[in-house]
Amino acid sequence: MTIKPRVIRALKDARTRLRDVAAAAHSTTAAVRDQRARELADERDALEGALDQATHTLSAARTVDAVARVAESTGAYRLAVADAAQRHTAAVVASDATATKLRERTRQLRTAERLVELADDNRARREATAEQRGADDLAARRR
Repeated sequence: MTIKPRVIRALKDARTRLRDVAAAAHSTTAAVRDQRARELADERDALEGALDQATHTLSAARTVDAVARVAESTGAYRLAVADAAQRHTAAVVASDATATKLRERTRQLRTAERLVELADDNRARREATAEQRGADDLAARRR
């Protein structure tokens, strides 16, 4: 049984659209991943600044309460870094999943494109054979 060229082209068009959707999804998740990475870097920078400030505050601290306030303020920055790291990890996982889906859709599209090429080659071969038979029949009649 032969698959009709129209069906093959429809399959290729559908797979092209699916690949485009996967590419858009990956682009979006990659942008989110990059944003989360920037947020994580910003939170780490804020923590570094807070730790630098904490050394000055600790050297000036005269009571246990002042030391506890320094620990609380740096703890808040540490929690912010941990939250940002968690969001970044989730974004990386989502980006990897969409990248995998994009690779799969691209592979499926290449398969459909090969089917279109095979169908075109088969059609061209049949047309060439039919044309050759017609020329042979015409040449045989002239004799």
